[in-house]
Order: sequence, then C-alpha cells, then structure tokens
Amino acid sequence: LFSTMVEKGIFPNVVTYTSLIHGLCNFGRWMEATGRFRELMDCGIAPDVHTYSVLLDACTKEGKMKEAEGILEVMIQRGVDPDVVTYSSLMDGYCLQGQMGEAIRVLNTMVERGLHPNVFSYNILINGYCKKMKIDEAMHLFQEMPQRGLQPNTETFSAMLQGLFRSSRYGAAQELFNKMQAVGIIPNSQTYGILLDGLCKNGHISEALSSFHVMESEKI
Repeated sequence: LFSTMVEKGIFPNVVTYTSLIHGLCNFGRWMEATGRFRELMDCGIAPDVHTYSVLLDACTKEGKMKEAEGILEVMIQRGVDPDVVTYSSLMDGYCLQGQMGEAIRVLNTMVERGLHPNVFSYNILINGYCKKMKIDEAMHLFQEMPQRGLQPNTETFSAMLQGLFRSSRYGAAQELFNKMQAVGIIPNSQTYGILLDGLCKNGHISEALSSFHVMESEKI
C-alpha cells in the first residue's frame, strides 16, 4: 500500500512513515524499521516525538537500552522534546531488565525537565519493584501517587496485590483488595486471577472459592 501510494504521486508525511515504522517494530522487523527511518530523514521529513518514541519503545522491548538512550539523545539534540510516553517507555525497558536504579534515574530526569509522571509511569515502576520483590519501595510509590494528584487504577492495585502475595504478605494483600473496592476501583479478571492464586498458595482455599463465586456472580 505504501509503495502504491508513492507510485501514484502521493507523498508520505511524518504520520505515514511513523505508522509504517510502528508496524514494522511490532513485528520485530527492526532493520526495516530503521531503514524507513533513514528514508524519512533523507526525504527531508522531520521526525516528531511520536516517531522517536516508537523507535525507542521498540529498542527497550528488545533490551537494547544503549540504543534507546541514543535515540533519546538524538531527539534532544534535534530539538524534539521527549514527552511522558517517551520517558515511560525508557523506564519500562529498564524495569524489564531489572535495573530499577536506572528506571528511577529516568523518572528523576523526566521530573527535572518539567514533566509530570502519570499513572502509567507509576504502574511501570511499581510493577518493576514488585517483580524484584522490593515491596516496600513499591508501596512507597503507591502511597505517593495521591500526593501527586494521581488515582491508582486497576493495573496499579493488581501489581501491588501480586507483589504482596509473592512476598507472603497475605494480610496486607487482603486489606489492599478491600481498599480497592472501597474506593470504587472494580477488579477485573486479571485482579481476581492474582487474588485466587495468592489465596490458594497461602492456604486460604475457602476464601479463594468464595472469591471465585463472587467473580462468577459478577460475570467477570
């Protein structure tokens, strides 16, 4: 379709190239994606923050953190300001690698540049800490969210629940699940899956069955 478009004399713009690059990245066709990026530059089309973010996100998902940092530097050098999505993608990459110190460094850099972390940013860090079994650090971020005017969502609670159950903090997990419902956050199938798994592994089979019946009655 892209080739036909060019053949018909319809010149692609930054949105066209970004969409194509995004698709190639999603299918792991990294070399073709970078080739299209170079083609975009050769055509005199200026990549925007979304174009760079797509490439940076693809790098982080493949564990290419050095390349991702390089893309961030090029962005800034070319006068394209990274946004919260860009920094969050970089944080996610470091969390996937278990490098929580680097993830926090990126968060601090983002704040220093005058950007405000959103719920998605916090979810990335909380999930990263929970996977590293650093529950106290995750809970600190969880409690910090309201202070920054952010409301934890279903994904936030689910990540914390999983971390608490994995660290055998059954009481705290049950309390958090009750709090989640009290503040009006509706558990989804993933949340209930975490709850059932945690209850069973901690020997609370009757409570797990009770929660399962609630899940069934609410058609979750």
